[in-house]
Amino acid sequence: RAKLAMFLAESRDEQREALREMFDSFMHCPKKVSEENLKLLLTRLQIEENSLHPHPHDSPPWERKCARAILRLAKQFPNDPGAMAPFFLNYLLMAPGESFFMAANEPHAYVAGEIIECMACSDNVVRAGLTPKYKDTDILVNMLTYSQGGPSIDAGAPLESDGRILRYTPPVPEFEVLIMTCQPGDSISLQVGKTPAIFVIIEGTGFFEEGDTICRPGRCYYHPAEAPSITFSVPSEKRGPLKVAVAHQNLHLDIPTTYRKASMIPEVPFVSPTVFKQGNEDKLQDIGVNEYDYEM
Repeated sequence: RAKLAMFLAESRDEQREALREMFDSFMHCPKKVSEENLKLLLTRLQIEENSLHPHPHDSPPWERKCARAILRLAKQFPNDPGAMAPFFLNYLLMAPGESFFMAANEPHAYVAGEIIECMACSDNVVRAGLTPKYKDTDILVNMLTYSQGGPSIDAGAPLESDGRILRYTPPVPEFEVLIMTCQPGDSISLQVGKTPAIFVIIEGTGFFEEGDTICRPGRCYYHPAEAPSITFSVPSEKRGPLKVAVAHQNLHLDIPTTYRKASMIPEVPFVSPTVFKQGNEDKLQDIGVNEYDYEM
């Protein structure tokens, strides 16, 4: 019935309701039935990967990526039906410096890699799978937006006052993220005015506060509201730049660098509702839903 509704849906509202019905059917499927179907799926995908498609370009790109994601997740979380989640999601490979905005109540999972995640204050995370933690299926199914289409990939925009600072500005007032890049032998300053900010060193080494404080990757600093501007510097003998991520209240809400999916996608046939994200290193988090997210 849920599958039939997907084929018969015409308007955006009908597509959204059909997707909700199908996801509800998937999430409430008896555990034994889910595990049996997962085993059959894995067997088919393994055969296709090993023999039917000897060359990686012999299968369509989305199917190839989806199949590999399912096989990978099934290895990390044996017998977890959440491994089949890529059928409902967008699968994205993000390059360094790229980001996307995710509105509240949209499911997501990080398959691999290291990212910066900035999110609005949230008092709850509702989990869907790929985790030993509690999953509240009824609340999850009822709270999702079932929005369709892929996210807008945001490469940032130079700050008007200094082109070495890129801003990643979502269409919500809670936050924005800046990336400051200071080359060897140079210095860079940022004034955030009356807004408190958090600084995280993500790459390289250097100094701030007139050379008194050493900056190394992983260190985090809180900058109070109305405090003087911070100046970072990198000695000329260093080989690489210092990169600093800054998060604070959105000061450029009138000129966002990315948009909500609903405001940018016309009425189109059904495509999957949210995102997977893959990077270079193995790091997996559970599929969950929370408040606004900005992923980099």
